[in-house]
Amino acid sequence: MDSKNSHSGATVSISVPVRRPEAFNRKATADVLAVLADSPWAAYGIRELGRIIDTSHKNVSAAVEDLEGLDLVETAYEGPKRVVSVNTDRLNKPEDPVLSIPQPDFHVPVRELMAELTAAIDDICGIVIFGSVARGVADRKSDIDCFVLVEGNQATAQKIAHETVDDLRDQRYDGDRYSFQVLVESVDTAYQYGDRLHEIFAEGITLQDSPKLREIKDEVLTDGQ
Repeated sequence: MDSKNSHSGATVSISVPVRRPEAFNRKATADVLAVLADSPWAAYGIRELGRIIDTSHKNVSAAVEDLEGLDLVETAYEGPKRVVSVNTDRLNKPEDPVLSIPQPDFHVPVRELMAELTAAIDDICGIVIFGSVARGVADRKSDIDCFVLVEGNQATAQKIAHETVDDLRDQRYDGDRYSFQVLVESVDTAYQYGDRLHEIFAEGITLQDSPKLREIKDEVLTDGQ
């Protein structure tokens, strides 16, 4: 028998009876799971996870032990280094990535933002929602913060993104207007802003993925290690 515990719109299956019912009393447990669930292809070391979620090696180790006890993560060794990845057999992600956004009120405006950006910018290779909307704590006054990675010229794509956002600000969704903030970087400029992107990738929800986004995300989150 399985139970499902939702996090950032995705769900994980937990066998009942739950072997470690206290596991999610620890904040690091949910934070580690969120990072791994957003990057199911990735495996991170304990210290790398500590840097990503800004907590101690001890807290991450305890969280990983809890998650491994629940069969939600898998661990392996790459030489002397212990790495952790999500157990994809237990992970259920919606086919529509917008549904991974915790608050349904933001699904329609985010979907519209994605559609307009992808129609206006030809060479998008990644879209990530971050900030309060990704964390599930936004209100109607909150900006919808969006990171866009492009293959081409950063300045040109940023200008197009600003124009797109200006048009969307005038639209109403169920009677409400939303504010959008879009940050664009190119595959050439992204590495120059590692600190800023670290926070975006650590908390963000990936809506459009690509090998290039994964490469940059891994580089930023692991500090190139």
